[in-house]
Amino acid sequence: MKKHFRSKKNKREDGQAMVEFALVLPIFLLILCGIIDFGWLFYNQLSLNNACREGARYAVVNTADGSNTQAIINHINNSTTTVFANDGVSIEIEYSSPADPTAGDITVSMEADISFFTPVLSTVLGKEKTITSTVIMKVES
Repeated sequence: MKKHFRSKKNKREDGQAMVEFALVLPIFLLILCGIIDFGWLFYNQLSLNNACREGARYAVVNTADGSNTQAIINHINNSTTTVFANDGVSIEIEYSSPADPTAGDITVSMEADISFFTPVLSTVLGKEKTITSTVIMKVES
């Protein structure tokens, strides 16, 4: 029968995995939090683009009623996600021909302040990031 003895070399390697894990864990968490924050920003940018495009489309379709900007803003607020339900969103609507809204272009611009999901990017870029979207559509009535 063979006896197994632990050599001195094996005793020195007992904590190796713990040390490697302790060295790699902060880097892994930074990368993971960065991915989450960039995904959160990307999602919000896409949502803002969609809301801006939806507002411009609504304005183009309903321009025959006149330049009722409050109805456009209400439509944008009703069609957006809850991310933009706060007061950090500004909406600007501009007609290229204010005298005759049915001729020319309409420009819908939106700007929103988005808080980061994790504290990683907020230490580099500040507490909030401002995202913007602008859509210009031709009024054809």
